[in-house]
Amino acid sequence: MAAGLALFWDGAGAEITLTPLRQVVTAEAPVATYRVSNPSERVVEGRVDWLDLAATETAFAPASDAMRPGLSAAPYLEVSPAFFRLEPGAATTVRVSLRKGARPPAGERRSHLLIQTEAARTPLRKAGSGLELDIGLGVSTPVILRTGQGQARAAIGETRLLRDANGLLELETTLVPEGEFSAYGAIVLAFAEAGAPASVIAEADNIAAYLDAGKRRVTIPLGARRLPAGVLEIRYEGRAEYQGRLFDRRAFNIAPPE
Repeated sequence: MAAGLALFWDGAGAEITLTPLRQVVTAEAPVATYRVSNPSERVVEGRVDWLDLAATETAFAPASDAMRPGLSAAPYLEVSPAFFRLEPGAATTVRVSLRKGARPPAGERRSHLLIQTEAARTPLRKAGSGLELDIGLGVSTPVILRTGQGQARAAIGETRLLRDANGLLELETTLVPEGEFSAYGAIVLAFAEAGAPASVIAEADNIAAYLDAGKRRVTIPLGARRLPAGVLEIRYEGRAEYQGRLFDRRAFNIAPPE
């Protein structure tokens, strides 16, 4: 089942869903498609636009005018349709393609495809986890444009165990992008008690390490007050176009609880 995003607004009970979570456009694969669905009981009218956001350690922020020339993929892409009308239960396909004759510089650029509805008239307020969702506005998803040759590499950086407000353990770790292209995947936590096989205890999916952020910080709840003695392994595993790839792994010895 494809992962996607959903938009809700109060009162009307309407909902828009958008799949998939992200797309990559290259010269070899110059067309990407999204599916926009209306599972509500009302007619929805919407429009499609572009949004430029800079990656931060934990989310996104509006890109400054100085950043846009080196970041934005929108000038090199076309989107169709620009407007849509969906009856209840209907869906449409939004097509993103490399603009004919476009010559983007080598490297990676990114813009966010923004789906806005007639009920969406407030500024963007929230962003995070590689996607943006703002009730009353719309939903957006990153479109990555890659040109030329390059590799995606990332390393697991500073890592520590913390406690949340309820005293439960959570793991905070950082991903440091090291290649020419951004990495994308899941952080998988596996734990092995002494003499026992390892098992997955937590996972955070849809995690990108974007080059413009410098590093990505992720916090993963463990749902426990303590861990027994053993080994905690952190893996950054590729997803989507990097499925089957292991970007990095680190292991930490956990001392017996006092």
